[in-house]
Amino acid sequence: GVASVRFICGTQSVHKELEARLSAFLGMDDTILYSSCFDANGGLFETLLDEQDAVISDALNHASIIDGCNFAPGKLIPFRHNSASSLENRLKRLPDEAGRVVILDGVFSMSGDIADLPEINAAAKRHHAAMYVDEAHSLGVLGRQGRGAVDHFGLNDEVEIVMGTFSKSLGSMGGFIAG
Repeated sequence: GVASVRFICGTQSVHKELEARLSAFLGMDDTILYSSCFDANGGLFETLLDEQDAVISDALNHASIIDGCNFAPGKLIPFRHNSASSLENRLKRLPDEAGRVVILDGVFSMSGDIADLPEINAAAKRHHAAMYVDEAHSLGVLGRQGRGAVDHFGLNDEVEIVMGTFSKSLGSMGGFIAG
């Protein structure tokens, strides 16, 4: 750390270096650091969505995801836990002009089960929805060299947004969003 958050202390070269390394590690175009994964989940949706958009969220997502979804100006639509068919039913009902983001944990924190990302991603793509996977509990555990659930299922080129934390398997503070 540099004694405070970036908007107070500024962006340092070490921030940019870590963002570049994370982007390369995850196979993403860019990354932005946050002070925590809770802040990352809380800060993205209010900048990403408009009132006519929808965030479609697994019913058993982590509290930080639910809080972030509640900050969004769009509509929050839950789908049955880890169910691609429930997700598809929710997506079918959305108006064509609505932007849509499907969000879920790569590994669910309370149950420990792994998201059915291949089926859920396929349902999302059939309905032109972006995918956001919270890798807080899968980073360092699943995938090649611990790249997470997205990598575990080989969906690196399919998932648009990945959130991660340094506070679980990496043993530090902070979070990030890569896309």
